[in-house]
Amino acid sequence: MTPGFWRPLAVLAALLSCCAAALAQTQRSGEAYSTVPTVVREAYDMGAFTTPLPLTETELKGRALFAQRCANCHGGNPPRNPGPLLGRETVEKRGEVFLREKVRTGTPGVMPGFEFSLEPAQIDQIIAFLKTYAPRRSQGAD
Repeated sequence: MTPGFWRPLAVLAALLSCCAAALAQTQRSGEAYSTVPTVVREAYDMGAFTTPLPLTETELKGRALFAQRCANCHGGNPPRNPGPLLGRETVEKRGEVFLREKVRTGTPGVMPGFEFSLEPAQIDQIIAFLKTYAPRRSQGAD
């Protein structure tokens, strides 16, 4: 048998295999077959997924300082708290440098500065806590 005989036969075999593969992937409606994954049920504790991540020592100190120095005005109860809610969103929007300076110097007539009552490390601790904190808005808050 000559090489000219095998070449068309090889092309025909390749075309038939492509057509067979295409036909094998279509259903009667014309859509491709889909596979259904096997569901493996695992026993796990949902509490482990819903509990907040533990805070570092710096963040814990920042939380205590926030509660002592900041929450009176920035705690989230609108009738008694004149300041805006502070949390992760504030840090992302305003930046650490702005917040550090605002805590240090304050705003004349509105917010006291804590330059002489908080160490720079304590201000950093408050900001570290704010990065982890997402305050819940009360119903009267904007």
